[in-house]
Amino acid sequence: MIPGGCFRLCLALLLLLVPAGSLFADTIVGMLTKVQGRVELIKTDTDRARPVKPGDSAAVGELLRSGKDASAQLVFTDDSFVILFPETLLLVTQYAYTPRDNRRSAVTKVREGRARFVVYRKRSGDSRFVVETGHASMNVGMADFFVSVSPAETEVANIGSPFQVKNVSGLIVDRVSLGANQKTTVTGMTPPSQPATLTPEQRRKYIKDAGY
Repeated sequence: MIPGGCFRLCLALLLLLVPAGSLFADTIVGMLTKVQGRVELIKTDTDRARPVKPGDSAAVGELLRSGKDASAQLVFTDDSFVILFPETLLLVTQYAYTPRDNRRSAVTKVREGRARFVVYRKRSGDSRFVVETGHASMNVGMADFFVSVSPAETEVANIGSPFQVKNVSGLIVDRVSLGANQKTTVTGMTPPSQPATLTPEQRRKYIKDAGY
């Protein structure tokens, strides 16, 4: 990950290059700082795909897709970041960050594949950072965790601070608290499974697979 100060400088220069009136507030969510293999951004309203490289920005409503044997790191404007594993689809549906109020509000969806989320800076009490899949939903404060999404289920593995995991459906009210070095699985219209302990070998493999 590039240093926070350098990232903010690059982002500021990027914003200056965008013509006035063409950029809506909070449209840009962050910058791609690492890209390996073929990674694309797709505008969901047009289905147009464009390959990306380090230094490119991503915006709300753009689908980030990593190809086979490809990976990417997206650093959000609030300094949290996500690492995409190969063959992963990620969509940021909502994003706002206000440095003056130290407040962020983000909703990110992993449609398929695997991703690691690192949210390491504490923000205001009314902030939220939501990660959703087709099965699970997490609203985290400071966290470091992995999601693995298949058509049948979502596995959530936590290696950082505790947070709660629930079914993405509002009809399922039960949830579990996922502590450090624990994992849970969410399937269909069922509550998350009871947390299982990650072994040291499993933890190392998660980190190694992220490749960063």
